[in-house]
Order: sequence, then C-alpha cells, then structure tokens
Amino acid sequence: MSEQKKLKVFLIEDAVKIRAMLVEILQQTGEIEVVGFAESEKDALLQLRSKDWDVAIVDVGLREGTGLGVLTGLKRDGKPYGKRFVFSGNASTALRDRSLALGADGFFDKASDIHELVSQLQAMVH
Repeated sequence: MSEQKKLKVFLIEDAVKIRAMLVEILQQTGEIEVVGFAESEKDALLQLRSKDWDVAIVDVGLREGTGLGVLTGLKRDGKPYGKRFVFSGNASTALRDRSLALGADGFFDKASDIHELVSQLQAMVH
C-alpha cells in the first residue's frame, strides 16, 4: 500500500502559540506536513527559496520585516513557487487587496477563518 503524498506547508508566523496551534491542527488532518517555519521576513525568504513547499501560510506582522515583504520578494523572483495564503489578525479590505496584488492566492482572518484555511488546504490534496 503506497503512502498518500502530503501537502507541504511552510509557516511564516512569529507568535509561538499561534504557530503551535496551526502545526497541531494541520498535522491532525494526516494530509498536511509542516516542512518548516520562519519568524522574520529575511529568514522566510531564505528558506522559501531553498526548500520544497506547496503552500506558504504568511502572517503579515512579523518579528522583523513583514509578510507583505515576503510576498513582494517571492513575486520579484518570478519563479513558479507554491501557493501563498495570508493568515492575518488584520482583515481589512485594504490589506486583503494589497496581499492579493502582491501574489497571495488567498487571505484568511485569524479570528474567524482557520477552518476555511484548513478546508482549502485539504481540498488541494484531493
């Protein structure tokens, strides 16, 4: 029996409790593997450019730099990276629009959209 291929997710989140919660929820699906994380824009870009990943979950507010800086850097690279989903506590329309303009494939509110984010990730596996 062959093992089902898991979706490789990279987390860009500096809040330890939120990151731990995301890792736990994502791994409970059995279909998603968290392949790494970063807490700063610089570290995120270094790792995303060198790792194999299918989806990056990007927080906007980081310890150093911003998630928008991560999106900008990946967009400037012009490479066929994986999907980018912004997961932010600031769900303003302006931030959502800016994120999508910088290449985000989806925007999720930390306060209310965790189940929608997980559902979208699971749909990518099937």
